[in-house]
Amino acid sequence: MKGEVLFKLRYKWHRFTRWEFWPMWAVYFPCIFYYFWISLKSRSFGFFKAVNPAIVHGGMTLEDKNFVNHLLPQNYRARSFLVKSETKPQEIENIIRENKLEYPVILKPNNGCRGRNVELIRNRETLKKYLENSGNEDLLLEEYVNYPNEIGVFYVRFPNQRKGFISGIVEKKGITVTGNGRQTLGELIQYNLRYHSFYPKVFHDGEYNINCIPGENEQILISSIGNHARGATFYDVSDKISAKLTDVFNEICFSVNGFYYGRFDVKFNSWEELENGENFRIIELNGAASEPTFIYDPAHSYFFAVKEITKHWNFMYTIAKLNKKKGHHFTSNEECWKILKEFNPFLTSTRV
Repeated sequence: MKGEVLFKLRYKWHRFTRWEFWPMWAVYFPCIFYYFWISLKSRSFGFFKAVNPAIVHGGMTLEDKNFVNHLLPQNYRARSFLVKSETKPQEIENIIRENKLEYPVILKPNNGCRGRNVELIRNRETLKKYLENSGNEDLLLEEYVNYPNEIGVFYVRFPNQRKGFISGIVEKKGITVTGNGRQTLGELIQYNLRYHSFYPKVFHDGEYNINCIPGENEQILISSIGNHARGATFYDVSDKISAKLTDVFNEICFSVNGFYYGRFDVKFNSWEELENGENFRIIELNGAASEPTFIYDPAHSYFFAVKEITKHWNFMYTIAKLNKKKGHHFTSNEECWKILKEFNPFLTSTRV
């Protein structure tokens, strides 16, 4: 009992002293003042609409993921299919079969945010269970891309320039535990300061036995979902930025008319192949609401994060200003209020 109390105290202290776990409002509080400043310079709180004219509100709100996916050429992206809210399990299985997909597949809300309800569906039973709990909303059915590496590539291009640049890259590592030959998988999660809040949720699909005891130094990937709010650890690998990699994303982005700023979530086989434009798939494209998620590397300070957030918002302001001169409009104040209400549940949430 005493050990449990001490662990809970350590756990609370761990989350309090590591800013990556703070609520979103706490992380962004000092940045809001800068947002007001650039809004005054823009004479609009909705300047972000002109950042990516191809996407509704520039991608600041909970955009239609299916629409955004289809902005990208098919040879670059994971195959995905819109599933209307009233679709039955058998109809989804028909989509899987007709399009030559195989389990596992990914299901997620078509208007989602921060990894909400993103699930790896391994079979018909987990499909039915997911639909029972998904509520009345449209979903996106996506092929599972089984490449071993996942990154987020932040891309910026100014409208008066033909080529853009990569401002940072984040590497995403899912929930991974290392066995010691004594503790069960459940205990390795339950008494891990980083993963504690996910016990026993990560075992809900039955893929891993919570009572299994891994061998000494045996590494097991419990969850491969590369989202910080779902337990993934983020590492800044911006040192991987190269001229060849930038050329790959310049080619992709130049094919998307009206896209200038955002983050590509990518799965790939190897860095060498990625630089050659081979063996990778884009699993999601995010617009104006994108975070430079490399800031969440545990090695980075809070002040580094604030600096990077404001720097990227300044990129947005510059792009919007240039696009306005080309005739693109800003979001109205009324629409801005609606967007704020949509984001409100996420403002109070924690990272993990």
